[in-house]
Amino acid sequence: MMSLFGSLSRPLRRAAAALCLAALAACATATPEADRRPRSVVVDGIDIAMMAHVLNYGFTEIKDRALNEPDIGGLFMHALENLSTIDPAVGVGMKDGELLLTYADVPLPLVAAPAHGDIGSWVKTTLTAVLTLRQVSMPMKMANSESLYKAIFPPALKVLDPYSRYAGRDEAIRSRLIRDGIIGLGIRVIAAKDGVAIQSIVKNGPAENAGLKLDDLITHVDGVPLVNRPVEEARRFLEGKADTVVQLTVRRPQAPDAFSVAVRRDLVIPDTVVANTVNDILEIRIRSFNQRTAQSVEKAVLSAREAGPVKGIVLDLRSDPGGLLDQAVDLADLFLDSGTIIALRGRHPGAQQFYGAHSGDIAQGIPISVVIDGRAASASEIVAVALQDNQRAAVVGTVSLGKGSVQTVIRLPNQGEIVLTWSRAYTPRGALLHGLGVLPDVCLSGESGTLSDTVGRIFKGGGPPAELVNGWRAPPAEAQGLEELRATCPPEAHPDRALDLEGARRLVQDPALYAQARQGSARQLAEKPQ
Repeated sequence: MMSLFGSLSRPLRRAAAALCLAALAACATATPEADRRPRSVVVDGIDIAMMAHVLNYGFTEIKDRALNEPDIGGLFMHALENLSTIDPAVGVGMKDGELLLTYADVPLPLVAAPAHGDIGSWVKTTLTAVLTLRQVSMPMKMANSESLYKAIFPPALKVLDPYSRYAGRDEAIRSRLIRDGIIGLGIRVIAAKDGVAIQSIVKNGPAENAGLKLDDLITHVDGVPLVNRPVEEARRFLEGKADTVVQLTVRRPQAPDAFSVAVRRDLVIPDTVVANTVNDILEIRIRSFNQRTAQSVEKAVLSAREAGPVKGIVLDLRSDPGGLLDQAVDLADLFLDSGTIIALRGRHPGAQQFYGAHSGDIAQGIPISVVIDGRAASASEIVAVALQDNQRAAVVGTVSLGKGSVQTVIRLPNQGEIVLTWSRAYTPRGALLHGLGVLPDVCLSGESGTLSDTVGRIFKGGGPPAELVNGWRAPPAEAQGLEELRATCPPEAHPDRALDLEGARRLVQDPALYAQARQGSARQLAEKPQ
């Protein structure tokens, strides 16, 4: 390292020395905790101690939890090469064990590359490269730590699989609001003249209950003016601990005067479930799976049964991207008396999970149809196949997305998060869900006729051809073969097509059709040998 220091400018020599101290501080916490903040070491405008902490923590979690053991050196090289997205003049390569940095094709001082799998050394090398480039590149010098994280983490995660990703602080906070709920006011704000404007508001959240409305302009928080403040800073003023009161000064469009309103912060969980009863059929639309989804579905079923007879239930999962695994398990369990819901397998011990149903079907055997389409994914696929495999529901629509992987969410010290694939989902009878998806009992791909024509054509033959059944029982390993199978009921996006919903209603109303549908091709999918 002495030879490297000797070739650098004086500011960079000081930066490199500080980086050594930051690296030592990071190494002192070999197993860093996400909420443990290291002592600040600011060099050239960035806190490199905090950056070292975030990178060490993130890449250690990736190494330990990823579905397949990752090539750590390869991940860091992809991350370093992606610095060119900040400044296209940046070049990064490797030769004879040394990191080659160039700027506008002019070589920069060499950086010794670490041992291939040594995360701590790779973090130190990465930050040395960043500090070196900040000496010659104005875009690199202007990039803050969050911009650097957004350049470093995504390309490394993209190497692993299409579903692993990085979310910065603000995006992660919004994701946690949708997924887990968050302590706050239940509003989303955007920058506006003289303050921030309410862009969306959570139904029955603290802000709505206090009388706030869409497009209200918040000008002051606890007497602090928001004019000319960045929206991120304004959001931090609105955040706070649970059960604390914040005083807002508000201007409403077309209202003559500003007014003051006190709002108590609370846990806010958006409702993702909409239910209504039509002709004794309970229709439940689920848009995603968050911390309240199973509870909301249970409430909808019990309320409908108390209000009058329910002859059938339609679970509409079309274009539902998924969400929390435990909510998918709990939702399926609501309607099952016994049986397997889903099994997960992965490299990390925590990824080995099995979920079985508990006794007690809240619908007491009422016919159920599940509607899916080509965008129904992950948690929604788990619900559909669990009810299908256990002969508790008939599935209507098109082949689903085929995202049978499960992600663990890792919160980083900067309050961003890594969503990391760590397990694969296997259906109750052992089929690998990933890449194949859920085949509906009643395929509505490409249908454009009337409901009566569609029903008559689908059920006239009494089931799918034998060769299709055999194909779904033992699908080929290669991707082309899987796509050919999926093409037998092509995945299509039908988020609001009336035919799919009408077909689901018809099934739960007609005992003969319902019985026949549940003996169709989906059972064969569940019986596929491993």
